[in-house]
Amino acid sequence: MARRSLPRDTARALAPVVIPLVTKVALPIFIETLRKRRPFDGDAYFQEMSESLKKGFDKAKPDLEDVKDRAAERGAKIYEEARKQGEELVELLSKKGSKLAEDWLDDIRPRKRRSGVRWGLLLGVVAVVGIGVALIGRD
Repeated sequence: MARRSLPRDTARALAPVVIPLVTKVALPIFIETLRKRRPFDGDAYFQEMSESLKKGFDKAKPDLEDVKDRAAERGAKIYEEARKQGEELVELLSKKGSKLAEDWLDDIRPRKRRSGVRWGLLLGVVAVVGIGVALIGRD
């Protein structure tokens, strides 16, 4: 009968799951069983591991508080920087928007007439008056 081996892809996919399982669970159980020379008691092992984890968490708690404080400070700095950049962006957009609106209004609004003297009309009136005076003065 031919021996079948595990395909390479399957072994590579299972390795990240199997290796920690063996090193973190199976080996400690086996070593504990050999050391105490008695059968494995799952409840007692679970109790010991729970106490061990609790001690580890108690030791890590001050470090977690410090990390939490630093993360809060950094978050506040990032928030403040984002707020400043947002204000600058809103200000820039409002300036460009108002300039664009003014340009559109200039295109829509009727052009103002010049309120100054119309030199052509004035010159025409003077010419008519001058011709009238010249014609009356010839008689």
